Amino acid sequence: MSLLDVLFPAKCFGCGYLGVYVCPSCEGNLRQTQEQTCLYCDRPSLHGLTHPGCRRRGGVDGHVSLFYYDNLLKKIIKEIKYSFVRAAQNDLFYLVAKYGEALLIYYGKIPDISIQPIPLSREKQLSRGFNQAKTIARAAALLSRTRQTELIARHKNTKTQAKIKSQQERRENMRGAFSFIGAKVDGGEVLLVDDVVTTGSTVKEAAKTLKGGGVERVYVFSVAKG
Repeated sequence: MSLLDVLFPAKCFGCGYLGVYVCPSCEGNLRQTQEQTCLYCDRPSLHGLTHPGCRRRGGVDGHVSLFYYDNLLKKIIKEIKYSFVRAAQNDLFYLVAKYGEALLIYYGKIPDISIQPIPLSREKQLSRGFNQAKTIARAAALLSRTRQTELIARHKNTKTQAKIKSQQERRENMRGAFSFIGAKVDGGEVLLVDDVVTTGSTVKEAAKTLKGGGVERVYVFSVAKG
């Protein structure tokens, strides 16, 4: 144990229990998703695949999520993102590794699929010091035995989506936020990774950018869905 651990001990983001950032009690209170649903109509869907009638040009082809975005998980994720405690990323990695394997089996079997974390803007990356989506992506890549890729960048320093109430404003906030990096590809499939998906504005814009660069299908994996 280091001096920093003594002076600033880890404290559960959910209840304040000392020693870990997510204690066993709070972990046990997290609500796992009981069924996966279509991102567009929110009706049940096998493997979270987008229903044929909901598909759209440049859209998301499927979405799976580990937990419901209730008040407890909202508090935990908010603290992990904004507390500037790098060690807390280990707890996020642990949650994905422990609960994510069953959800990722289907997507891991898709030939040549690659994993793309939602990128942060340069300003937010420097301010926060890390990108939580990359932590989740590392765990997802290990569980699904797939490779990570970097096909898009975030060149627009958008407002924090959680602070924007209306769906229209969220869409406008994300419009044109991403750009495709390098030469266009010819087909292929990508699993986008983010911490939280609520209205889906961020992942939908990222999917549009990926498909504009030649990717054939884009799926989404998130820790929580609202």
